[in-house]
Amino acid sequence: MTFSVAARCATTGALGAIVTSSSPAVGARCPWIKSNVGVILTQNVTDPRLADIGLLTLEKGYDAQAAIRTMAAASDYPEYRQLAVIDTHGGASVFTGNRVLGNYGEFYTDNVACIGNLLSDSTIPSMMGLHFSKLQDLPLAEKLISTIELGFDMGGELDQEHSIALLIYQPDLPFAYVDLRIDYDDDPLNNLKKLWGIYGPQAENYKVRALEPETAPSYGVKGDE
Repeated sequence: MTFSVAARCATTGALGAIVTSSSPAVGARCPWIKSNVGVILTQNVTDPRLADIGLLTLEKGYDAQAAIRTMAAASDYPEYRQLAVIDTHGGASVFTGNRVLGNYGEFYTDNVACIGNLLSDSTIPSMMGLHFSKLQDLPLAEKLISTIELGFDMGGELDQEHSIALLIYQPDLPFAYVDLRIDYDDDPLNNLKKLWGIYGPQAENYKVRALEPETAPSYGVKGDE
């Protein structure tokens, strides 16, 4: 009941994911990232525990394909799982079990992996992946939003999407640079775009406040001298 994109910025090394679903709070279960390690997407009949296994495999120096193999082998029910991995070097891999729901699709190439199930069009992941690969000179967040928007424009899920999440980690930060979620709404994509419009211009300020608070810009709120 989900379609998603995992990606790496070839210029900055930032790692990111965007995922949407007809289920609530997709951001709490499906996308997982660790700085300088990789991105994991675990969806369909979701088992979030597999993300820890995949990230640990990547952290030990194995590549995306090895992480996929390890997660699939660790699962008691791999036939229900749909997985994607991007490693810190931009290597990518995907897995779709033979009992994944409805129309499904998958795509991967350098720096991007897309997967989806219960789709209105099984080509959505491949078209999203090709779209991402063609985008140039945009921040990773905007590339991911543009890519998932193409999936929506192609018909998205057979059911109505209700939740969406955008997650980005930069190589110099151990915490999320962007972690935005719409947990349940009738228009999750447009509300995420509005949220990004508010948060995006401030994202760098929050980074500075964490690392160098003495040089941080004003908060712009009452009582901030």
